[in-house]
Amino acid sequence: MTELNKKYGFWTTSAMVVGIVIGSGVFFKADDVLKASGGSLPTALLAWLTGGAIMVVTAFLFSKIASRGEKVNGIVDYFEEAYGEIAGFNIAWFMTTIYYPCLVSVLAWVSANYTAALLSATKYIWGIALFYMILFYIINIISPIIAGKFQVSTTAIKLTPLIAVAIIGTIKGLSTGQTIQSFTTAATSVSGKGGGLAVACLSTAFAYEGWIIATTINAEIKDAKKHYQKLLYLELY
Repeated sequence: MTELNKKYGFWTTSAMVVGIVIGSGVFFKADDVLKASGGSLPTALLAWLTGGAIMVVTAFLFSKIASRGEKVNGIVDYFEEAYGEIAGFNIAWFMTTIYYPCLVSVLAWVSANYTAALLSATKYIWGIALFYMILFYIINIISPIIAGKFQVSTTAIKLTPLIAVAIIGTIKGLSTGQTIQSFTTAATSVSGKGGGLAVACLSTAFAYEGWIIATTINAEIKDAKKHYQKLLYLELY
């Protein structure tokens, strides 16, 4: 087995998992979930809870598997151990040629959309997306340590205003009635025929999915058997 340096600690790896789960998908897919629910807020909220419950079970399972060893290829090794070399080979090709490229491309495009909207440069979206892909590829290749520190920093920067908005917005919104009004307006103004709970749950999958990528650095985490299980438990909550 290929030996890799133990360069990531608990906080870096936790930031990676938390940053992925609370990423662009939570905001990018919110309207899709509501549209799929036909404007029904109870259905939309149930879809988010259902999708989250599925991820909780999955994360718990992977935390148990990860605690048994410190292999190099994450989910590929798990498949190989559980179902044999052929299954591991197939999932490796799937992750390499379909899953990772598609996920990275979508995230780069979403990030470019936000940047273009901020800078009023919508006609440069694809150029910005390509720039992001190349930039972060170079950072990860040149210095994984810097990439890890960048992950921790961006997660902290992202969570701080989100927590503040959640606390202050909830208190202020409920006291003034703005929260109920906003939800009512969103539900009544949404367009789309909907697709029911199943389609809405499918839309939440993109928002929650991605944390499994953290399994690929299992062999690079300090004391991975203990820390990796802890960080996936953290993701559960």
